[in-house]
Amino acid sequence: MFKQYLKPLFIAGCSLLMLAGCGNQTATTTTTTTAPSNPLEGKWEQIDFRSTLERALGYNDFSNSEEIPRRLIYSDAFKDVKPTLTITGNSAVYDLTATTNVAVGNFYDYGKAQKLTSVKGTKEQYIKNQYDALKKQLEIYNNMKGPLSFEFNDEKYEIHQTLKDITFNESAGTVEFKYAPMFIDLATFSNEKFIKPVSYKYSIEDGILTLTLEQPKTLSGEEKIVGYFTMRFKKVAE
Repeated sequence: MFKQYLKPLFIAGCSLLMLAGCGNQTATTTTTTTAPSNPLEGKWEQIDFRSTLERALGYNDFSNSEEIPRRLIYSDAFKDVKPTLTITGNSAVYDLTATTNVAVGNFYDYGKAQKLTSVKGTKEQYIKNQYDALKKQLEIYNNMKGPLSFEFNDEKYEIHQTLKDITFNESAGTVEFKYAPMFIDLATFSNEKFIKPVSYKYSIEDGILTLTLEQPKTLSGEEKIVGYFTMRFKKVAE
């Protein structure tokens, strides 16, 4: 009889102890704070490079009129070059790789057809001579130990260009280049010499990073114009 009353009392006591224990517990909430991501961070690939190069070549003053056709010949031959802009924090690196044999070879064919006096020798020798002359000039820039450097693959007539010391100023919406962006000394994306700093404006819209520059320039004959440069990039998927 005693055992029949003891069992219910024991169960009730345990239940009260469990409730008391639950009442003393404090709920713990874990809060995870995620730092705001920088939409500029990452690797961007330049798109519509031909348009950028063609415009820059268009502002070049070719002292020899025979050289003027290089503008369209080169912009077409290098249209598939894909420069990249790699952004880390507020710093960036602009680099590209290009082979010169097709562009120079196309100009050779044009020059021979037009009987240009500047085009001499065989096509193979002309391509090599032009590459060697360009490489010699770019090696001078390497010796300057500045933010611009070049590497070469002579067998492929290939040039790799790297431009550093690029700073994004988010509050001002500008990109500061210590050396103006350029393309293997064939064109500079500025009206000034590439060794002079230049400030581009930038914006991001629909996933496209656009850099723009408006800059006055005085042509031969004292004609004044405003040079307009645009560089557009699309983010590379990681």
